[in-house]
Amino acid sequence: MRTEIQRRQFLLSCVLGVASTLAYAGGYPDRPIRLVVGFPPGGGADYVARVVGQHLGETLGVSVVVESKPGANGTIAAGDVARMPADGYTLLLGVPASQSISPVLMPKLPYDPLRDFTPISNVGFTPLVLVVNAKTPTKSVGEFVKYVAASREPVAYGSAGTGNITHMAGELFAQSTGLKNLRHIPYKGSSQVITDLIGGHVTAYFDTLPSSLPFIQSGQLRALGVTSGARTSIAADIPTLKEAGVAGYVATTWFGILAPSKLSPEIAEKIYQALRKGLDTPEARKAFASRGIELVLDTPAQFQATLAADIAQWREVTRKGGITAN
Repeated sequence: MRTEIQRRQFLLSCVLGVASTLAYAGGYPDRPIRLVVGFPPGGGADYVARVVGQHLGETLGVSVVVESKPGANGTIAAGDVARMPADGYTLLLGVPASQSISPVLMPKLPYDPLRDFTPISNVGFTPLVLVVNAKTPTKSVGEFVKYVAASREPVAYGSAGTGNITHMAGELFAQSTGLKNLRHIPYKGSSQVITDLIGGHVTAYFDTLPSSLPFIQSGQLRALGVTSGARTSIAADIPTLKEAGVAGYVATTWFGILAPSKLSPEIAEKIYQALRKGLDTPEARKAFASRGIELVLDTPAQFQATLAADIAQWREVTRKGGITAN
């Protein structure tokens, strides 16, 4: 008899627990949500966060406040969000720098990119583009590879900083093509690289496509290939590196929404569905496309797989290249 009573009590507690969770999710959100960005206002990540914040807020019926916490390749913001309560009121706009590159370069970060976050969705990505000085005698990826291989001196390519996606894309290219003659020159930002590339002080740069596109269109830079898996709609005439013969090459900057770990599945699903409803619209697509961003809207499970694959890719690249954060 006692066993039967205990069984019924256990079943009742399970039912009440599920009901409580659903009620909690049903009441979410009832106050403003913070969307933390690890980069300064005015940049690409900030722009994506503001588009996401606007449409997510309109769908959920609350304000989404974009908060910038720049520094250390986005890891300051990521560390801040990882320590927050898992209640759905603090979200992170994650990017490769903070979630898949810095964690393999700096193993002592105060967070684990997989363990300490709940993935919601990869909302979009933008490809990089291999650009060269317009006076460089190469008009294709194949010609560039031959040019570098034949050079008696190291051929310099710039990046926006050691460990930046623009650096890692160049290192992946060198490893994928077997080139030993590419020399990495780190800068403190993209604009400085562009200036020196146009001036002929460096030969190549793996830049974000929206950043380089005006210089490509003006003839100051020559685009050889984009780093996405397929051609991009904003520059469909530029082939992918895979098309150009660099087998399996993909390196993009993605923008994902994450929450602290152990967020309830019901709230995570509610945020994901709100992102789908808010961003899968002509207005949001146009806003993204104006900055060269392709809409993705992966499910949480798909985004988790993307994160794991990205981390594995950059861990192998850094291992082969002997790259460190210093």
